[in-house]
Amino acid sequence: MELSKGIQRLGKIRIKDIAEIANVSIGTVDRVLHNRGEVSEATRRKVKKLLEEYNYKPDMMASSLALKREIRLAVVMPRVVNDHVFWKLPQSGIDRAVNELAHFNMSVVCHYFDQDESTDFKRMTTGFPYEQFHGVLFAPVFQKESISFLRRCEHHGLPVVLFNSLIESDAVKSYVGQDAFQSGYLAAKLINYGMEPRRDVAIINMATRSDQTAHILRREKGFRTYFEEHSGRLSRLLTIHLSGAEDQDLSGMLFQTLEEYDISGLFVTNSRVYKVAEFLASQGLMNIRLVGYDLLPESIDYLQRDYIDFLISQKPAEQAFKGLNSLFYLVAFNREPETRQMLPIDIITRENLKYYQPS
Repeated sequence: MELSKGIQRLGKIRIKDIAEIANVSIGTVDRVLHNRGEVSEATRRKVKKLLEEYNYKPDMMASSLALKREIRLAVVMPRVVNDHVFWKLPQSGIDRAVNELAHFNMSVVCHYFDQDESTDFKRMTTGFPYEQFHGVLFAPVFQKESISFLRRCEHHGLPVVLFNSLIESDAVKSYVGQDAFQSGYLAAKLINYGMEPRRDVAIINMATRSDQTAHILRREKGFRTYFEEHSGRLSRLLTIHLSGAEDQDLSGMLFQTLEEYDISGLFVTNSRVYKVAEFLASQGLMNIRLVGYDLLPESIDYLQRDYIDFLISQKPAEQAFKGLNSLFYLVAFNREPETRQMLPIDIITRENLKYYQPS
């Protein structure tokens, strides 16, 4: 990446720019600047060379203010409850960001809600202490209720960074996540590869409410769009909605679907794909292509056993990490983040799994 001539001429190089050029995190550049933390020697040399090359001059006044005044940030996201272990992943990203920004005078308070209960979210936001914070990192779930919460954040002058799901609002300064439509489109393409023509394919949505998560609906739309553009491949494309998806209900619905349709592929629109894999394994069905999301331990097991063919990684930990970093630098230094911080759509198979698992 090269900086624009205007930025080079005016000398307005930012830590964010150096980080993008070096392909490292903002926190890594900050650690090199302040000679602290663990940074590999090769990365340290690369960053220092860029700092000298672009004649980076830190804003000492802004840095001084950020170190002296407390920056109070809130995180609003679903809690880990029942089988929703997915939310452990963004929590790890938040913890990592807090650790990297520990030298600043910053506090982060997490406010959790049950992603299956809109009333729980309403209770949490009704008593939310808006006046105590300078910004909010938010993972929206319930569309209508989330819009109301964002309006209240805007009313209180709180900038918001979203991750996992995008909702349009003037309060939202940035979104960190994937293009949900394209990931659904890609999932359809993966199922289509090598599929016998005129077979049936099913989309499985396991959400409490149809409006629960906008990104799930976008994934389904992307999936359907692919097969609309390749209409000669399918016999039928159906959608199965399973609210709450108790194991017995899921098994019954899958039994019925496999009896009534000539199913060649199944697309699960969220991280609960392992539940479908569990059913296929119980029946010894390895001839149905299964695609879903995220590197949860249960899904990894079924991927290794070939009951899941492809997992699409949303990088939830990276989403939350980048989101909290972006929010902090916006509040502390008035550094405007990109309005859309789109992460790559990674396809994970049994063969390349080891490159995506932490060592």
